[in-house]
Amino acid sequence: MDFISSAIRRRRVTYLATAALLAAAACDTEIAPPLQISGTGSIEGLVFFDASEDGIFDPSDGDFAIGGLGMAVQDRGTGATFAGGTAQSDANGRFSIASIPIGTHDMLIDTLTVPAGVSVCQNPLRVTVYLNETQTANVQGRPGCLITIAEAKDLAQGEFVVVRGIVTSFPGQIDASRTFIQDATAGALIFSSTLEGQGILIGDQIEIGGTNGAFSGDFQFVSPTLRLVVPGVDPDPQPQLVTTAQIAASGATFTHPIQGRFIRVEKAELVAQFGSGSLNIQNGQIDDGSGATIIRVDDGVADRNNLTNLF
Repeated sequence: MDFISSAIRRRRVTYLATAALLAAAACDTEIAPPLQISGTGSIEGLVFFDASEDGIFDPSDGDFAIGGLGMAVQDRGTGATFAGGTAQSDANGRFSIASIPIGTHDMLIDTLTVPAGVSVCQNPLRVTVYLNETQTANVQGRPGCLITIAEAKDLAQGEFVVVRGIVTSFPGQIDASRTFIQDATAGALIFSSTLEGQGILIGDQIEIGGTNGAFSGDFQFVSPTLRLVVPGVDPDPQPQLVTTAQIAASGATFTHPIQGRFIRVEKAELVAQFGSGSLNIQNGQIDDGSGATIIRVDDGVADRNNLTNLF
């Protein structure tokens, strides 16, 4: 019995010692330091004007190298430029930056060194540097960056812009030189006959590059280049309900939110006949009770002689 009791006691002591060790381990709140890998890598690349915007340097497409473009590799989130992290492209558009700490960083383009007529649409560029490796990071200049129609209206006239919108009046519907588009921010006229005959329909989404401007107080894009057509994005665009007073107010400035938009009015009365007084044969005057405005009905859109009562 004594031998058995002694063995049980030894086991009990062992169990208690093990439990004490486990409890001590559970109470240890010290966390091991994160794994840190040090070292550097390099970045090199080509700066070029991408005329066809396909991401490939091809002089036969009109692409050309850009020299003298400045850039700086910065610690992401701090804006601090790494030591030795600046460079400038040479006459062949080439650049190289060595001894950059590994990790993902920002490569900021010096916009003051971007040539006239060239846009760098992504700035800064995101670049990941790997240990003892050379990472390629090409800088692509483009004719213009995609912006909203409202942003295009806020720019100085004569600027080249790239916009995208839903077609609300297709080329040739009113006449060969008028196409209307709108996006979530605003609407605009594209004044050119170059879009006619390209199969563009109401509800298609198109992207154009062109020059912004104004004529007789109306905003427009001129000299457009069709860059993209996506058929049937919004096959039944709905007009925005407005008052005749709002239409009249929209003529004060081409930045007005409804100028160029697809709109409708309800219960508007024709209060001055087409061609009466100072109005020419295409212009009449309507009023829904909120205030009169001029309406223009171009040839072929409707029979003006029948627009005598209520809309």
